[in-house]
Amino acid sequence: MKPSIKIFGILLILAGISLLCAPEIIFGFLDSNKEELWVYVVAIVVRLVIGAILILSAKQSKHPLAVKIIGGMFVLVALIFLFIGQQNLQEFIATVLTVFTPYAPFVGLVSIAFGSFFIYAFSGRRIKE
Repeated sequence: MKPSIKIFGILLILAGISLLCAPEIIFGFLDSNKEELWVYVVAIVVRLVIGAILILSAKQSKHPLAVKIIGGMFVLVALIFLFIGQQNLQEFIATVLTVFTPYAPFVGLVSIAFGSFFIYAFSGRRIKE
């Protein structure tokens, strides 16, 4: 499961770089596709899968508690998206895009930091305490 988490970390870093250099790519894509059913399904399924992977592999990381908490948050958000429904998720995405567009560089840096954390946390051997 470590490779999948590292791939997710790399994707977060790439998304962060995109938000730093050309935020209209990601924001435009989300804005033009927010009403599609597949966006709703992918938003839920990807969060559930990544959350489960993080929770199940937390013991293999350098920071198991942090990884388990982040994984739990992924699962919680997936369940919230499931219960609010597609229409409310569309409205949420529209609101987030409006609010965060001016802060795209900051969001990009946060994305790079999270991606780097996942790569670091699952690189090498866990330090025994």
